[in-house]
Amino acid sequence: MSEQRKYRFYPSLLDKFERYLRADEQVESPYNIDNETGEYKRSPEEIEAELKQELLDSINRLPFESEAADKGTAFNTIVDCYISGRPHIPDERNNFTITGDQETNIILAKFPKWHFCFDRKWCIEQAEYFRGAVSQLFVSAVLPTQFGNVELYGFIDELIRDTVYDIKTTSRYEFGKYEHGWQRHVYPYCLIASGMMKQVKAFEFTAYALKGGTSRTPLISGTRYPEYYTYNHGRSTDMLVNHCEAFIQFLEANRESITDKKIFAEETT
Repeated sequence: MSEQRKYRFYPSLLDKFERYLRADEQVESPYNIDNETGEYKRSPEEIEAELKQELLDSINRLPFESEAADKGTAFNTIVDCYISGRPHIPDERNNFTITGDQETNIILAKFPKWHFCFDRKWCIEQAEYFRGAVSQLFVSAVLPTQFGNVELYGFIDELIRDTVYDIKTTSRYEFGKYEHGWQRHVYPYCLIASGMMKQVKAFEFTAYALKGGTSRTPLISGTRYPEYYTYNHGRSTDMLVNHCEAFIQFLEANRESITDKKIFAEETT
């Protein structure tokens, strides 16, 4: 990349920063209000401190184990395997195995700490939704800001013609759940700014509300909820600049707490 980079951001970091900025929403959430007293279960200061620490932990790339996240990764990988017609090969990024059995209609994803049994026929049906997609496409582009160039980068789940798809899994879905997700700005921006594509029509969070995985219903399946956003390059560029500049100010104000310097691209070149 010819432009001098000063920072390197990927979408989930921008999402974590977004959650930190929206701490008030968690403070006022019904889940944080005691039904009997009407008082906060956790104070605004406690919630802000927790979100800040989560953000710093992500910046510092501290190990984090999540059964829900691994379940989503497994499902995404199964979909990719059916799209490409190739088996999953474990690597450093995805250290788990996937085996399928047509007779029992089971796809088993085994992680070091847990395993998941997916409904094979259902997975095949979901893969059909992404027929012809390019999967796990790495994109990267420079975003100029008043504080220096930021390299935005990441892996697109699925790309079909001029539409970008990001697969999400959740236990419960409400429309607009991913409205503030930065993938819908970062990935199309990278495709256009890098010259890989001239235009991007839209971005879709393809959300799956998963069910199953219990003793009574062992096979995991779910319901698909497409969350579709048209893409405007100028508007998204402005939003990215504003958000990244605010994030840079946070980073510089908390530089002494950042032990993994990869986010400061100038210190790793």
